[in-house]
Amino acid sequence: MTERVDGRSAADGDGSPDGVPGTTAGSRVRAEEPAPPADAPPADAPHEDAAAPTGGPLSARYLAFVSATGLSSLGDAAWVIALTVTLTRLSDAAVAGAVMALSGVPRVLAMLGGGAMADRRGARWTMIRTDLLRCLVMLVAAGAVYVWAPSIPLLVCLAALLAFLGSFFVPASGALRPRLLPERHLVRGNALYLIGLRSGQAAGGPVGAWLLGLGGLVAVALVNAGSFLLSAFATLRCAPRSIDRTTVRPAEDEADGPAPPPASTLHRIAEGVRYVLGNHRLTVLMGVVALTELAGAGPLNIGLILISDRMGESASGAGLLLTGYTVGTTVTFLAGLVLPVGRRAGVVALAAMAGSGIALAAIGHSGELGVTVALYGLFGACSAQAGLVLVSLVQRLLPDHARARVMSIMSLLIFGAVPIGNLTTGVMIQWLGVPTTLTVQALLSLAGAALFAGDRALRRSSLE
Repeated sequence: MTERVDGRSAADGDGSPDGVPGTTAGSRVRAEEPAPPADAPPADAPHEDAAAPTGGPLSARYLAFVSATGLSSLGDAAWVIALTVTLTRLSDAAVAGAVMALSGVPRVLAMLGGGAMADRRGARWTMIRTDLLRCLVMLVAAGAVYVWAPSIPLLVCLAALLAFLGSFFVPASGALRPRLLPERHLVRGNALYLIGLRSGQAAGGPVGAWLLGLGGLVAVALVNAGSFLLSAFATLRCAPRSIDRTTVRPAEDEADGPAPPPASTLHRIAEGVRYVLGNHRLTVLMGVVALTELAGAGPLNIGLILISDRMGESASGAGLLLTGYTVGTTVTFLAGLVLPVGRRAGVVALAAMAGSGIALAAIGHSGELGVTVALYGLFGACSAQAGLVLVSLVQRLLPDHARARVMSIMSLLIFGAVPIGNLTTGVMIQWLGVPTTLTVQALLSLAGAALFAGDRALRRSSLE
């Protein structure tokens, strides 16, 4: 689940002893909706999926959703490549790196607000409006670059604005997936979603480089605008088979008085946080996500370069290590699409987290490029499998009125792990060396597995 760019007080649904809705002796985690928090305003909650979702991952609605995800990620990746190249031409590598790092700050800061917006306005319409706004930004960018030529202040503003808008798209996407699929197909749907996401990211790099050489930054911005427009159209086609209402308010003749004013964004964010903290199972899952992401973020980003340098392979070796990781994740996603985890989801997640830790420790003590590439493949396969199970468990535990806000908290943990992981991994490698650093990262992954195993219901959870 570690991202390189992109959940969890449940009411006792059937008297299960562990308090997990839909469990039998704590052996199953299902999406029975828990009682909403006392302060959750049902009058404002979106009901895009009032009817039970039908159809599987290969249905037209869900394929439209996956297409929207792929197109959106392709446009993002193409723009990032073109932006990085342009920045290095205008300044140097240090300035380009600083700009790219700072441009991601708005995404992290606004992520929780994006989840609150998706819960209030509806996940699908939040995605559509975000894509339309990003399309408009890219059209303005193309015109500005054409008229004034690219400059660092202009590119910084554009990068920060796109990152800010992305903070609305990510949690809305995570909230919409369970509304399009029956529970039994959620794992397969998540696997197909990740295939679309990674395919778009992989295609976006070469497309961005080709367009940059063909027509400069203006061409990349125009194509990116087109990708966002197509993404909005595809998302429009994937409406759940129910009445899609952005807000639901009681009729005036049924209400006891005037409708209360809508809750503020900060109030809604606080509700989402309280919902997680009031649910032991969700709190545990968030802790597991944080630990596993911190374990893998550094070794998969700055660690690729530093480990490759240690073996005397430089950038070409880092590319091979990334390829190994990508192959591992792809195999897992394809396997999850064909043979999703079922009754043994908790056991599979534990094994995957343990496998990630073992692979990280072995990478730190490996001195051969071929062996290290294979270990990165194992690391990718295990981390992807753990991510599929963890995300699916989170989605099943969430009711509609809080889903996007909780998904935004999880997304914040995922995106925030990248800069923290890069910083700590770089410092530890410099002070402690690669073997010790990767052992520490392995222990973080194993700590996540231990935290997961400490909850009996999660340990015995099913995703059938």
